[in-house]
Amino acid sequence: MSGRPLTRIDRATLRDIAAANQRHIQRLPDGRRAKLAFFDLSELDIDGLDFSGADFTGARLKGCSARGTNFTGATMFCADLRFARLQGAVLTHADLRGANLRGADLTAANMIEADLREGALARQGTLGHSEDTLGGAVDAATATLRGVNLTGARMTRTIAMQVDLSDSRLVGAQLDGVDFRNANFTGADLREAAVKNCNLSGANLRGAVAIGAAFEGVTLGDADASGAILDASVRKAFEIAGNPSIRLRDLSEKIEDAMVLHARWIATQGGAGKRLDLSNVNLAGLSFDGQDLSGALLRNAYAGGTSFRGATLVLTDMSLADLNSADLSGADMRAATLKRGFLAHAKLVGVNLQPVRIGGPDGQIMAANLERTRLWHADLSQADLRRAILSGADFGHTRLCSADLRECVIEGTGFEASDLTGAQLDPGFARPSY
Repeated sequence: MSGRPLTRIDRATLRDIAAANQRHIQRLPDGRRAKLAFFDLSELDIDGLDFSGADFTGARLKGCSARGTNFTGATMFCADLRFARLQGAVLTHADLRGANLRGADLTAANMIEADLREGALARQGTLGHSEDTLGGAVDAATATLRGVNLTGARMTRTIAMQVDLSDSRLVGAQLDGVDFRNANFTGADLREAAVKNCNLSGANLRGAVAIGAAFEGVTLGDADASGAILDASVRKAFEIAGNPSIRLRDLSEKIEDAMVLHARWIATQGGAGKRLDLSNVNLAGLSFDGQDLSGALLRNAYAGGTSFRGATLVLTDMSLADLNSADLSGADMRAATLKRGFLAHAKLVGVNLQPVRIGGPDGQIMAANLERTRLWHADLSQADLRRAILSGADFGHTRLCSADLRECVIEGTGFEASDLTGAQLDPGFARPSY
């Protein structure tokens, strides 16, 4: 970003500008909008300051620390944000057209409806000739955007190779011509996103949700969508591309025979029989009511609408499984693994998700693992989740009436609009936001 010389500013002066900007927002005396176009803020610490609506056109913020800083509605047109530390920053409605975000860390930043389209800024010379140009396509290559909220954001021809968008929210985002080669979308929420002419070659979409998304002209070579929740149109795009990651496998034996061998495996503690492995298998239409699937493997399995009423699922691994609308009412799921599973609209009334001890009185205690599990609109009334790992799980609009949530690991867990009537909670429990 060469060309026009930038004005260097020190931290003390910058804090005064931020304070005046905040007074401006609050319509207080002596308030004035922060105008920092073509200023050099590189390597400065501006953590937690309020620059809402400020003008950073062409500014250099390379390597600055802006953790938790408020840039709501700020103009950051063609700004240089390379390697900036923007964890938890608020960039809602920010104008980031033509900005350089290469290597920046935007973990858990709020970028709702941010504008990341192309943008160029030309400075005219004394004779009217263009002397230099800033911007172009937004460059976010190798940037870290884990857990970022990009709901409704717009990206056009953005360079986003190897960007980390794991567990991000891109609901309703407009992504046109973006280069996402080798990007990490693990667990990303792409519902209703418009993905057009993007390159997703080598991208990791494991556990992503793309319900209602539209994929048009998307390159999907070598992309891994194992365990992703895709609607029919998106799945069709993967099929047309010949992508094998979404294919479900067939059982090599009848399910009845496999269950007999598994029962023997349980009875002999693995000495005989065969552990049931239903990983990546289509289980739709089957019933496992009352069956003992303890220790079975159901990773990446499709079990939408499948019934497991009263089943024994102790230490069963159902990570990345699609259990949409499945019925697990009354199931014994002690120490089960549901990590990154999809249980929207599932029935889990009265399930037992307590820990178990392995290897006798002095053995290891294993807890149920629901890390990053999506349970939107599920029913967990009277469920026992004591000491379960719920980190990053989303209980949005979930019924947890009379459920037991004591001693759970709750970190980044979402309970938006959930019903906790009569639930047993630890003292000081507060609804964390997702």
